[in-house]
Amino acid sequence: MALIMTRDAQENPDNSGGLIPLGALCLGGVGIWSMHFIGMIAFSMPNMNMGYDVWLTVFSLFIGIGVVYMGLKFIGNEFSIVKLILAGFVVGLGVAAMHYTGMLAMQVQANIIWDWTIIISSIGIAVVAATVALWLSVHVTHLWQITVSALVMGLAVCGMHYTGMTAATFVYDPSLPVVQPTEVLYFIMIIGAIDLIILIVAFMVAMTQARMRSI
Repeated sequence: MALIMTRDAQENPDNSGGLIPLGALCLGGVGIWSMHFIGMIAFSMPNMNMGYDVWLTVFSLFIGIGVVYMGLKFIGNEFSIVKLILAGFVVGLGVAAMHYTGMLAMQVQANIIWDWTIIISSIGIAVVAATVALWLSVHVTHLWQITVSALVMGLAVCGMHYTGMTAATFVYDPSLPVVQPTEVLYFIMIIGAIDLIILIVAFMVAMTQARMRSI
């Protein structure tokens, strides 16, 4: 849906004011952040409770949406390689910031040891993935191209996420306070409901744009 929103914004510059934010919500919120957080929820350690700092988690969501919006807005209607590289770099750093902010939101009775080589590698993956995503957002037009592009972007985001996860080693520390586990199902239901609403709105907007083009 994010690619469709961006395509429509490119084709209708006068209406891009609402389409680009919606595209950022679809890509940065539904696509990137939701995958990231659900992947975080899937992570567990034996005999160790896990919780999440709500405010840091929400902050990571706004980072994800915000950097994608800035990237799409920066590229605008006049594409150039320089703008693509700059936007990809900024968005990639932002996505990495979103990921590691989300990891810092994890509450666990353990100390985290970071592998900076892997962290830098994950940032590199994020920058490349963001650049490819932004390039695709302004070049794909047909449905089959959008579908293939979405799969490529999904694999790239997953690659960055799980590379970033391997950068952390959790060392149990009994001197730290015991963490109260977070109700995971509650989080999943909220995320799913919000994502569904965003996608329904995006779908309705896409259908409206399609009808307008056919007139």
